[in-house]
Amino acid sequence: MNGQIEHATSTAHKEFFSTSNISSSSEDDITHKKIPADQSTIDHIKKIREERAERRQRCRNSLISQGKDPDFPTPDLQFIERPLLHISSEKNANDFKSSFIQATSSSLDIKIMTYNTLAQTLIRRDFFPQSGSALKWHKRSKVLVHELKTYTPDIVSLQEVDYNELKFWRENFHKLGFDLSFRRNGGKTHGLLVAWNNEKFQLDNEWMLDYDQILAGNVISARTRTKNIALIVSLRFKDTRNASTNGIVVANTHLFWHPFGVFERLRQSYLVLQKIQEIKDFPKYHGWHSLLMGDFNTEPEEPPYLAITSKPLTLTGSTRAMVECSLAYRYSKKRNGEESDQDDEDYDENSRGERNLNQPKNPKPKHFAATKEEKDLVNQLITLHNSLHVKGISLYGLGYGKVHPENANEGHGEPELSNWANTWCGLLDYIFYIESDDNNSAQQEKSLNVFEENNGVNVIGYLRMPCKQEMPKHSQPFEGEYASDHISLMCQIRLFWREDHT
Repeated sequence: MNGQIEHATSTAHKEFFSTSNISSSSEDDITHKKIPADQSTIDHIKKIREERAERRQRCRNSLISQGKDPDFPTPDLQFIERPLLHISSEKNANDFKSSFIQATSSSLDIKIMTYNTLAQTLIRRDFFPQSGSALKWHKRSKVLVHELKTYTPDIVSLQEVDYNELKFWRENFHKLGFDLSFRRNGGKTHGLLVAWNNEKFQLDNEWMLDYDQILAGNVISARTRTKNIALIVSLRFKDTRNASTNGIVVANTHLFWHPFGVFERLRQSYLVLQKIQEIKDFPKYHGWHSLLMGDFNTEPEEPPYLAITSKPLTLTGSTRAMVECSLAYRYSKKRNGEESDQDDEDYDENSRGERNLNQPKNPKPKHFAATKEEKDLVNQLITLHNSLHVKGISLYGLGYGKVHPENANEGHGEPELSNWANTWCGLLDYIFYIESDDNNSAQQEKSLNVFEENNGVNVIGYLRMPCKQEMPKHSQPFEGEYASDHISLMCQIRLFWREDHT
């Protein structure tokens, strides 16, 4: 289609220049009257604009006559469009007693998306050897915006947003009718962004957590400099009867990426949950819905995911070995900020810490001989997690199997992947609904129906996630496929609130 557009444009250009030359020659032959310079300039500009408009219209008409959408991006700016898979509205009356089904004056339908957009400042050609021109920002940026326009989310959490491209994001979200908030650690070239449909939401408040600067439980500090943060915003519902007292708290985060960073991710997940709990406990936010989403750099079988979704948290066998092993790892002086102020991913992608023969080699051992200090520290962090009275319910893990069973893990219900890179692929990104938990029903399986009943939420549908067998052999991003090495997740949900809420 790109070639056809170029041909139509080229033909129009030829027609324009040919017509212009004939017209000019003819006019000179007919009259030699002098026209005021200013009037000549105005008329000339008007004529050029009219001719340009005619050329554009001819191009559009040519594409329309061929059955093509003239507003659709050219092939190099397209992506693999995925459908929204709707959960059947036919509920089993004997299994579902919730009143939260049909939309009412006390409900709001929204789409929530999380997306790691791949910071341009982190791109190195050797990390993406097959991506070619798809890595160029002037192309990727248009594909990313095209994706947002296609899926029409109402709340968007983006990770790896380049600070020097913030103007681009502000302008494009503004065109979509969105307001946004952006935060980053001062040492990073990229950060987190939360955007919301300003017809449905109004910003109430916002918070930023610098994980490196906060002690977990006032005692456990960061083991290395990570520069990771969380951005939390509270959004009031607009145009509702109790708009001033109802809303949603949205937390966006990007946890530490390092292969031996399990303990730090476990610590960071505690910090963001603790902050959400603190916000939910404030009287102003009683009854508000709460979400936590982002790139957690952890898989469903790993401790950070389990810590978010399970209460009480128990770590045994290989999952505990993973945490203890990560405590034994010694990060490099560069990573700890003792020798360099560079952005961490710039130099540490293949870091193996200090040159120490005793360094652990496998970040996921089945067994690990931990010291008493390491065991005590792990126990301390587990206790902190279990002191929380909130936990996360993965929305995809909860109901994705109902719409795409062949791509939902039997154990945790999550899809296979959200990341398709050159050296690794798997699931790293999640959308959690944060609910209050009394720690008594922990490990108990929770059905979608029970979740909806308890929280005043109706899950309407999920953006389809690809299976591994559907993905190409080459990594992403790739022209005409995906604009990032991550794949966006999106849920459509219906939120209810109590009219008598005070």
